[in-house]
Amino acid sequence: MDRKYFQICLLAIVFVGTIIVIIVCFEAKYGIREKVVESPFWQTSVVYQVYPRSFYDGQPDETGDITGITSKVDYLLELGVGAVWLSPVYTSPMKDFGYDVANFTEIDPIFGSMADFDDLVTTLHRKGLKLVMDFVPNHSSDQHEWFQRSVRCEDPYTDFYIWANSSGVDANGTQIPPNNWLSVFRGSAWEWNDERQQFYFHQFLPEQPDLNYRNHLVREEMKRVLTMWLDRHVDGFRIHALKFLFEIEDLSQNEPVATHSGVQDPDDYDYLNHTYTVDQPETLTVVREWRQLLNQYPDRVMMVEVYNDDIDAVMKYYGNETVPLADFPFNFFLIDNLQSRGDLTGESLRYTIDLWLDNMPEGKWPNWVTGNHDNGRVASRLGRDLVDALNMLTLLLPGTPVTYYGEELGMENTFISWDETKDPEGCRWGPDLYQEHSRDPERTPMQWDNCTNAGFTTANSTWLPVNPNYKVLNVKAQTQAETSHLKIYKELAVLRRADTFSKGHIAFPVVTKEIFSFLRYLEGSEKYLLVINTSEEELEVNLHRHANLPLPSSAVVVLRSVTDTSEKTHPGSEVPLDKVPLVGGEGLLLNLQAED
Repeated sequence: MDRKYFQICLLAIVFVGTIIVIIVCFEAKYGIREKVVESPFWQTSVVYQVYPRSFYDGQPDETGDITGITSKVDYLLELGVGAVWLSPVYTSPMKDFGYDVANFTEIDPIFGSMADFDDLVTTLHRKGLKLVMDFVPNHSSDQHEWFQRSVRCEDPYTDFYIWANSSGVDANGTQIPPNNWLSVFRGSAWEWNDERQQFYFHQFLPEQPDLNYRNHLVREEMKRVLTMWLDRHVDGFRIHALKFLFEIEDLSQNEPVATHSGVQDPDDYDYLNHTYTVDQPETLTVVREWRQLLNQYPDRVMMVEVYNDDIDAVMKYYGNETVPLADFPFNFFLIDNLQSRGDLTGESLRYTIDLWLDNMPEGKWPNWVTGNHDNGRVASRLGRDLVDALNMLTLLLPGTPVTYYGEELGMENTFISWDETKDPEGCRWGPDLYQEHSRDPERTPMQWDNCTNAGFTTANSTWLPVNPNYKVLNVKAQTQAETSHLKIYKELAVLRRADTFSKGHIAFPVVTKEIFSFLRYLEGSEKYLLVINTSEEELEVNLHRHANLPLPSSAVVVLRSVTDTSEKTHPGSEVPLDKVPLVGGEGLLLNLQAED
């Protein structure tokens, strides 16, 4: 090879190398390379449910509102949640506190204005948080324009609701409903309308008539509602009472008596098997239409409320890889299967978690819920000592945790007298039985500090009474304390972002009546073991004796329940796994150490 030829080759190599370096630098600066696909926000976020009437009163007028929520966005950010799910704020007569919607595209003045709502969305997005709205498609308020015009048989609204002729008149001259269907809120699901001279169907209150989804115009109107909110940059929807969307067409059919329910009261909803009024196959068709609509907007979530003891019926709402439906139906089995402390064992926890994971369709995403606006608070339902353990459980399992406001503090149910009761479900049962059915106790105002009204409002009173324990159980006190439920929750919210929890696998090394545990692990990352004492007794546990997989001789404590004050389990200390001390209801998170 002559010298000149060598020089040409060398220059060519330098030139090509320089071009490659320039391209790499340019790609690094401007992101020209194909980006790694990120997980959708609802897979990486804690979803935090805000009940607007009870979160913070910014007006102030005794009731929580949108400006109040906006003023607390920094709290939500510091808490570590990624998405705020907002219970209904639509225009409403408030017969069911917002779940009776008089206008699906307006904000009720009690919560503020559309400008207030837009400001909330903007503020959340600026802070990197998302907003998910409640969508209430099954019914409207009887004050909605659609219903008023349907009563008058004005087209195209004549068949916007489900109307039926009377089956006759009884001996008292009272119109007889077309069938025996019952309302969730007790009594007949049919209400006679004098003006139209027909019955209309309502699965909830008489003031909440069911929309007729067999009418394509209703479906189109509701898609327009969704589109309007999506165009206002809402990040998705939690769909309320979805299983009630359709009923069979033949309205002469009676539902069968639930012979094994033990319910003897014929007006009680559980007296019947609801084979004709819930989970009809047409519902999935409408969910598919909504899914297709949401898919036109990037990174939008659809979460659906479907209470059902039948796991297969719930799983249908996921759809499948070919026909995706909801991103997830809410997993209520940690509520339904664990109604009281007596239901809670290591074995029942394992069964309930497996129930979801083993039945979930391939490629779908789990979620975990321990409380909401329809169920008693965790501390009251299951025990104060379990607050931290169950927050550890839901935030560190694979999937999306959903937290009801105040559960990060361990808020408790509040006693509400009959005279103070607001919830229509409680009111319909009367003064002797209202406490068994009212949802007011879990809806009381957020406890911010020990000032008057728990710092919820500067007004003289609150829409529901504040729990008297607010003087010691509040955000300010738990922020200032050395250890608290709130501080543990914040640490969990940070920890769950680690690769082990966001991408890792799960195993259940030790499960007994008193002990529940799971292991989170990922190759090349740290391993964590959560151990929960489901009993109320103090225990010393030999994990090796019960383990179904190898465990190291010891582990380092990462987090523990606030009820544990032992020096042996102080965070950072090393605990031998053959002598793990646990107080009643404790959750203990351990970092497993590799053996030498």
